[in-house]
Amino acid sequence: MSQTLSGVVASENPLNRDGLCVLSLETDGGGVRGLSTLLIIKALMAKVNAERRKEGLSSVKPCELFDLIGGTSTGGIIAIMLGRLEMDVDECIEVYTRMFEAVFGKKGLPVNMWGKLKGRFDSTVLEECIKNILTERGFSEGEPLNDENERCKVAICAKAFEVTTTVLLRSYTSDDVLNNIPATICEAVRATSAATSFFEPVTIGPRGRKFVDAGLGSNNPADQLWNEAQNIWCHGDIELSSLLKCFVSVGTGNPGRKAIAEGPFKLFSETLVGIATQTEDTAKIFVERHRRLYEAKRYFRFNVQQGLQNVGLEEYKAAALIDAATAEYMDGQEMKSATRECAMNLKQKHCMWAELDFS
Repeated sequence: MSQTLSGVVASENPLNRDGLCVLSLETDGGGVRGLSTLLIIKALMAKVNAERRKEGLSSVKPCELFDLIGGTSTGGIIAIMLGRLEMDVDECIEVYTRMFEAVFGKKGLPVNMWGKLKGRFDSTVLEECIKNILTERGFSEGEPLNDENERCKVAICAKAFEVTTTVLLRSYTSDDVLNNIPATICEAVRATSAATSFFEPVTIGPRGRKFVDAGLGSNNPADQLWNEAQNIWCHGDIELSSLLKCFVSVGTGNPGRKAIAEGPFKLFSETLVGIATQTEDTAKIFVERHRRLYEAKRYFRFNVQQGLQNVGLEEYKAAALIDAATAEYMDGQEMKSATRECAMNLKQKHCMWAELDFS
């Protein structure tokens, strides 16, 4: 008989219904490549809901299935849409695509009229897109990220401009009061997506703290979300692995590897940027550190390996290529098996809101 992490027979393990589910959304030169992330989630959720219907259960959205959804940059935006705004995946794809067509459809000069470096894309366009999305869904333009009434917890990574450390912007209240940054949804999206040279930093809070994209060092937020889940749910001697039902990590496509560039300028502009956006190494270390979780089929990672290496984050016209490369990746036998195993794990999750009878 198959065993779980704690050695209990799988069919009797309370983790199958009540264990924690975490969704980690990374970015690796993300931008429009976040469409690949969403297509993978769509395929996974379709499989989960097909399995749930076989057992007479209702279909669920990601916010009803996962206890914590988090991400960086592209992944952070998607986390807010799926978790905080409670979109289904199809709706998120439509809104996300429309937003990035508007944002990346118009480039600006990399310097302002005084010769100072600035973002190549207009932050106000991104902000207007977010405000329109909020209005369409019945929220105010200043809707707080933390409204004290969350269904699923959302945590997105940003980098504190003043001290260059990665921080989390949360849709819930942390026990550590100094870490409760009072961001609106619009500010949170701006903060997690303010990639250097693409968008201007955003100022949040009464003391005017600045935040930028956490891509330099936290493109794969798996470790941050693991630590956050421990801080939320683990007390005393309890380990997260004993509470965790499923940890799912989804990327925006493998950027590939290149030789170290020669010369100081190329080293900075090519090699160091490539290292900063490298999520594969982080994923490998995460699996090694949590090997038993992986072997027990409670950790899954999906990331297109071929076809997206040359798609820049601003190339919004590459949707067809992203669609094709993601479909090919998910159609491989290894990914079909992983998707099926992940869905079989997730289908047993007790989703309180989805299973209540309001008739």
